[in-house]
Amino acid sequence: MTENNKSKSNQISDSFENSQPDQLVKEKTIGYTDIPELSDVWFLHAKRAANVPIKKQVSLRIDEDILEFFKLQGSRYQTKMHAVLRAYVDSSRNQKI
Repeated sequence: MTENNKSKSNQISDSFENSQPDQLVKEKTIGYTDIPELSDVWFLHAKRAANVPIKKQVSLRIDEDILEFFKLQGSRYQTKMHAVLRAYVDSSRNQKI
């Protein structure tokens, strides 16, 4: 961080700390009435995040036409590619049983 940037950062932090209480957003001013309460049924169907497999970042070389195909499917093309790989792995595991 350059000296000039440090100075700006300190100015922002100082101005925040010196703000009047009425200038800061208070929790009381936030309306929560439009957020529905979670029911017992919701909690019965909820899944723990701990069951999510750990993902590992990799570099992968694939054919250009395959990449183009997935990109043409729209946003989140990498997620779609992952879903195809997941389906292949799951079906391969099921066949070995």
